[in-house]
Amino acid sequence: MVLKSIIYIRNRYTLNARLIDMSRKYEQRGISTFIATLLLMVLAVAAGAIIYAYTMGYLGGLGSSKTPGTLSLDSAKASVSDHKITAYVRNIGKGSITIDKIYVEDISISSANVTYSPSSTISEGSVVKIEITYWNLETGKTYEVKLVATDGTNLVFDVKAS
Repeated sequence: MVLKSIIYIRNRYTLNARLIDMSRKYEQRGISTFIATLLLMVLAVAAGAIIYAYTMGYLGGLGSSKTPGTLSLDSAKASVSDHKITAYVRNIGKGSITIDKIYVEDISISSANVTYSPSSTISEGSVVKIEITYWNLETGKTYEVKLVATDGTNLVFDVKAS
């Protein structure tokens, strides 16, 4: 409600102030402030729900077409006497994952020095034994191993040589 104050002189000794409602001609038009507030709240909640769904991946068509899988390390050990790092890796994601590259201490390991049992492709829910031949193992030292799959999935773990 818009009010405007008009001061006028009633006579030479008194000043009167009169309030005039300037919005009276607009009272019948538009929506009430209560309904406008409700509409804004509904829009804000809907926008928040859409952003949440997008970031959590529920709206698959809006994001990337391929989402990376998930790998989990069951166990790992490094044997100095055998010069091998042995890891049991489980695919806990959806779909099959193929291991593409392996790094030990940020050094790429050639495929000739890696043995997969049964294969480098890990199907959903299964476990693969990975043996990495690494000649620079020292007793008591911890090594960082990184497995990278073709779809971008990676698993990084530390193993202490014994």
